[in-house]
Amino acid sequence: MTLPLFSLPENRYFQHFIIGVILFNAAILGLLTQPNLSPDAITLLNTLDDACLVVFIFEITLKLIANRLRFFGDGWNVFDFIVVGIALVPGTGSLSVLRAFRVFRLMRLVNSIPSMRRVMAGMFAALPGTASVAGVLLVMLYVSAIMAVNFFGQVDPDNFGDLGVTFFTLFQFLTMEGWPDVARPIVEKMPYSWMFFIPFILLTTFTTLNLLFGIIVESMEQAKQEEVRDAMAEQGMESSNESEEMRLVLIEQEIRQIREKISALTNRMDGI
Repeated sequence: MTLPLFSLPENRYFQHFIIGVILFNAAILGLLTQPNLSPDAITLLNTLDDACLVVFIFEITLKLIANRLRFFGDGWNVFDFIVVGIALVPGTGSLSVLRAFRVFRLMRLVNSIPSMRRVMAGMFAALPGTASVAGVLLVMLYVSAIMAVNFFGQVDPDNFGDLGVTFFTLFQFLTMEGWPDVARPIVEKMPYSWMFFIPFILLTTFTTLNLLFGIIVESMEQAKQEEVRDAMAEQGMESSNESEEMRLVLIEQEIRQIREKISALTNRMDGI
């Protein structure tokens, strides 16, 4: 039996309080980056930051006592534990650089808000598909970079002089940021150079990246469906693991069977 105090982290109002503390802590960390703060202001902000840390430690301690080893079975709990643990590292000596990572405490907001947690879950679920698309994109960049060095290395050595510089230039093309400023002088000297630039942009920016975005959106939708299934399971409701397409097929089959039964019943009544 869990004591009321140890079940406090599951309380909706306490969770809202934690979200408020995280946002308050975010404001404090932002203020600490401002220049020309007085020593008194820095001391006050550091004191408030430590107070927020005490609240986080209290929350995680309650979760640890209530869940014991089950606490580490949830990846988000492990993330919270590590982030808060880093904040406890002494702020002096060779480990003082770790104090800069206390800003990661703000990432706890992702765990506290279900919609943000769903987005992160979708992004992690999209990693395998994203890696495949990134591999294809890397091959395309490598091949294009070698071609660009051979085509334009003599014409524009500042942007296509070697493989490393060319990679950076093509990445600039990929982001659609200022690429005409690079391509236009080359097109003026080599009128047919557009036959390289336009297909490259179409294949990378408008095709490969859109495919990448599609994978992420699909993964987020699957994460949302999984969350709905978990919620239904908690309420004792049965859920189906079939895809939407399969469920539509099953519904159509059931409708067809109902129509056949109604038709058979109608014919039988007409015979009577």
